[in-house]
Order: sequence, then C-alpha cells, then structure tokens
Amino acid sequence: MNDEKKSAYGDDNFWDLDKFVPKRPQSAYVTKRNSEKSTSAVEIHSTVKSSNSYNFSDVSLSHDKDQITRFIPPRNDSAFAKKYTLFEYSPKNPFIKNVKVYSEKPDEKLFVETNLFIRERRALLDRTARECPHIAYYSHSPRYSQMSRGQLNWYLWWRENTRNGVFLETDESYIILYAYELVATDESEDKQKSLDMLCSLLGNYGQKDLNVVFRMMIRDMICDFCLLHQLPSPIEKLRGLDRQLLSSSFLPEFFIDFSGENRDRIASLGLSSLSMYDYKRSKFYTPENATTFKNAISGALAAVVSDEKAFSAIISFTTGMYGSITCERRPFARIINIVNRSIKFEITYFQMSNLKAAVTDAVRYSENKLREHLGSKTKLNVMSVNPFVKEAIDRFFATHYPPMPIVDRRRRSAAEKETEPHEYDKLYDIPKLAFSAEHAMEIERDSWETTKILTEAFASDDTELGTVDTTESVSTIAIKPITKHEIEETSSTTVESDENDGLYSKISKIIGKEAEFIKLCQSCTATEQRKFAHTHNVSPDELADRINEAAVNVFGDILLENDGEAYRIIDDYIDQL
Repeated sequence: MNDEKKSAYGDDNFWDLDKFVPKRPQSAYVTKRNSEKSTSAVEIHSTVKSSNSYNFSDVSLSHDKDQITRFIPPRNDSAFAKKYTLFEYSPKNPFIKNVKVYSEKPDEKLFVETNLFIRERRALLDRTARECPHIAYYSHSPRYSQMSRGQLNWYLWWRENTRNGVFLETDESYIILYAYELVATDESEDKQKSLDMLCSLLGNYGQKDLNVVFRMMIRDMICDFCLLHQLPSPIEKLRGLDRQLLSSSFLPEFFIDFSGENRDRIASLGLSSLSMYDYKRSKFYTPENATTFKNAISGALAAVVSDEKAFSAIISFTTGMYGSITCERRPFARIINIVNRSIKFEITYFQMSNLKAAVTDAVRYSENKLREHLGSKTKLNVMSVNPFVKEAIDRFFATHYPPMPIVDRRRRSAAEKETEPHEYDKLYDIPKLAFSAEHAMEIERDSWETTKILTEAFASDDTELGTVDTTESVSTIAIKPITKHEIEETSSTTVESDENDGLYSKISKIIGKEAEFIKLCQSCTATEQRKFAHTHNVSPDELADRINEAAVNVFGDILLENDGEAYRIIDDYIDQL
C-alpha cells in the first residue's frame, strides 16, 4: 500500500511544491541551517569594531550540527559617541558648579547658516520702518516667511519702537518672533544688549500679553542665552518674575544668583518661598503686623545671605549633604529649528530645593525672635540652626527688632487680661443713659403696680388687704439725697479699713493662701516655687498670673516677674510688702 502511494506521488509532479518555491539567497553572515532540528544551546560571537565598517570575511562561521554562530554588529549608541568640547567654564553662582558646551560633530556652529530664518533675519535686521496700522497675526512658531506685507510692516514698526523703549500693544506672535531674532544674535552683535531686550520683553509683556507657555519659553531663552554666552544672571531686571514661573524653571538655581552685590536682593525673588513653613499662617500674623512680619523675615534671610560665615554654612550643608548632579540640555529647545541639534549643555549644579530644610529652620527661628519683640512667650519648635546662621539672625533682630523687656511684657499681659471683657460679660452690658427724675418716678410707679398685682394674687380669703394708692405714694415721697458722711459711715460698718495693711495683706484678702507664693519669690529657687505650686495643683506661671492680676486690682501694676530662671518681686515694690 505504501509503495503504491510513493509511485503515485512520483508520477504526479503537481505535489512537488519545492520546484515552485524560489530559493532563499545566501548571505555572508547567515549560515545554512542544519536540515535536522536542533534543540541544543546556540553560541553567539560578536566582534566590536571601532569604525562603522565591518569586514565580514574576518568572521568565522561555524557549520556544526548543533551550533549556529552569527556576527552581531555593535550598536551605535549616542551615549558612547565622541563629544567635542566647544568651551567650558565655572559661573560665579555657587549653586552652578560647571557648564560645558559640547558638540557631537567637530567644528559645529550654533545656528544653521543655510536656514531660511537666519538668512531672512540678516536681511531684515537693520531694515527701517514707517508708521503703519496694526494687523493681527497668530502663529505658534512665527517666522518672517509666514507674514503678509502688512504684517511684516507692522512688525518692523513695532520692533523699532520697542528698541527705543516704547512698548506698543501687539500680538504675542510678534513678541515671540522678536525673541527668536534676539537669541539668534551673531558673534559680531552685542550680546548684553540682546539680553537686556529679552528681559524687557518679559517684564513689559509677560503678565498681560503673553500666556504661561510663552512666558516660560522666553524665561528659558534668557537662561540658555546667558549660559551659552557666559553672561551673569540678570537678577535686577527679573525682580518682578512670577514665583511660580521661577519654581517651574528647569534650572532655578541660575535665577537665584548669590554672587556679589546680588545677595541683598535675593529675598525679593522668593528665597522665603523655599521654606516649608509659611509664616503667614502663624496665629500672631494679623493684618496690623503683616508688614512687620514681611520685613522682619525677609530682612533676616537677607542678613544670613549677606553674612559670609552664615551663607557658607548653608551652602556647605546643601552641597555636602546632597552632592551635585549633572544634566544635559539642548539650548533653545523650544524655539523653531534654527539651532544645530548636535550642540548641547552639560550642567553640573547643586539643587536649590535642598535648601528647604535650612531655610525652614531659619524662618522659624526668625519668627521666634519676632515673637520676643512682640512680647509673646510661646515659641515654635526648631530642629537645628547653624551657630553662624543663628548669630546673623540674632544680630539683625537686636538692631532692628529688639525683644520687649520682661517687665513690660508682664505688665502688658496683665493689662490685656484686665481690660479684655469675656464673651458672657457682653450680654449684661447696660446702655448708659443720663439721669432723669421723670424716668425714675416712672420706674417707681411701675414697681408699685407690680407689688399690688402680686399681693392680690397671693392673698387668701381670710386676709384683709389694704389698698395701696400708688399715685399718693409716689407723690408724697420726698427724694432725700445721701450725703458723703452717710456713705463713709455705711462702708465703715461693712468693710474693715485696710489703709495700714501692706501689699501682701491686701493681695492675701483677694486670693487667699496662694499669696504665700510671694514670700517664696524673695529668696527661694525655682525648684521650691514649683513644689509650692504643685501643692496647689497649678503651675508657677498660672500662680504668678493670679498674683499679678490681684496686684493690678490693688495698686494698678504687676508684682512678680520672671528673670529667666525663677519668679522674683519687682524691685520697686519690695519695701511695700
């Protein structure tokens, strides 16, 4: 049976499909597979060449039965590509350690010379303009070739006014086009002048005429332009820069320039915003002292930055604790394709966000010093403040915001407690009225009417009630004034005279045995005072407050003060006890 099938297959060429399938071409790096299926391991050999050309004749191909050997060319990874350093420098900003500009191709220029935008820019750079009407123009990537004749005339007229310091109202696309023109400054042009004009565009059009994307775009152009041409940060011209834009920058350390004369102006650019503690949420921050808080906190941070030792301590903490990082960036990455893509930045810097811990402690410590100036005993918890930073802050507050004396602080606290009414006392406030005899007689007449009604209501049947003539009673009553002698006589029968008593006796009549704490304030230590207060189930501070309140009621001033270790009697009143 099998023989019959074989003979039938041999006679029928229709089933011989191999004749119709084209032969697979053999290449130099593909071996002929073994006809038999192999499940053994395959060994692969790769030879890495330094050039991009490979000589496949040098590769030995194995035709073993259970092994296939192939040549794998090396991958051309950009990370291993050669970098040609154009220049390298270290800015004065202590946060930026090093900036290197390199290219992946030798002798590469920054801008593409054959680009249409570059050629049109050179042709229109010195073109004069005449006054013309405004014509709207919008483009996300504006170019000269996109504009009509009327739009180009308006751009040239607006640009001429802008160069002269007159900032006319215009569309944001014209502004972005001029920013492209400025960053494409040639080697023969004034770099500082172009930088100043970029800052003027951001300062005059940034808030009202440019959306967030374009503002961030110009902000990054300024940073790339300065790094590329080794210019310092234009911190003075960017004082009004939005803090949110500053925080979203790819390199905010560039804008917070601590070099030289810029240190005193750092606080105005939001150094306090690095703090994780917001002093505006403090319970002592009120509309009345908002200006004091702002000036004190900003002044304290400026004093820290201005002091060499304090500033070095913060920088050393940041750089030593976290170390530097290195990033790569293509200059002017967001603008149109006029920059050679092979040119890149390699920036090594210390992250400014690492300052948050040190700045937070400095802000909290500064508020504690301000609270002492305002006369408050409560303080914020501070983790740790460098001694040099603490010394700089103490020196600033001692000069501009000295602490309130302890005596004045205690007196003010006692006076506030005395004058400040309780909430429930306000419910019993009686309006003050002028004396009126007619009103007094009316009140008496109403009281007699009330007496008559109550007497009739509670009288029994067996009791005879006499009638009360209210009219006669009121009319026949003679109002006799009370003399001063009668008042003194009455008071002498109820209250014992205490003119000869000392302050201790007078206070004892008000607060009782707790007044014995006064005696402990003459020579006893803080430990003995705490023991006495513990026996009365109160703290020494609360006990001193009670005595001072009683003293204010007796002679109008406080009696005890805290000298930092224990309570003592104010020197003016020691002889009066």
